[in-house]
Amino acid sequence: MGNGKGPLVIAFDGSPAAIESVERAAGLLGEGSEAVILTVWEPGLLNAAVAPIPGGLGAPVPPPDMEQVRELDKSEADHAERIAAEGVGIAEANGLRAEAVVSRDETSVAATILKVAEERDASAIVIGSRRHGAIASVLLGSTTEAVLHKTSRPLLVIRPATPDA
Repeated sequence: MGNGKGPLVIAFDGSPAAIESVERAAGLLGEGSEAVILTVWEPGLLNAAVAPIPGGLGAPVPPPDMEQVRELDKSEADHAERIAAEGVGIAEANGLRAEAVVSRDETSVAATILKVAEERDASAIVIGSRRHGAIASVLLGSTTEAVLHKTSRPLLVIRPATPDA
């Protein structure tokens, strides 16, 4: 690990919790702080949507249409670019100097956040945390928890101000 002199890396997915995390982090860290607004997109989710269920009802499984998979991946990447740009707008409106970074998830969202933080020698990682019930947290997993356990960088977890966020 480097000396952590780089920008904040703010995980941003466009959700209300992510928007609030950018706004609140900017307020805590002060005007002019440098930030990377990181949006991670997951192509495997789209591939699963077009791939048939293996062994379904004894029918042969046709291979996925690779052109359709490429189009869906491009669409998802373009969507992530728009989300990251929105995040930059929010960050700049709140006094941060921000840059959009969009990264394709190769293993997990947490691993991608950690990879970008390492590449940018992030001074800290900022993540908005959603409020899940105990069962939902177990079923959904926790990107925040995974980052917490694997990073040696400062981690700022911003919980929603209201339970409905």
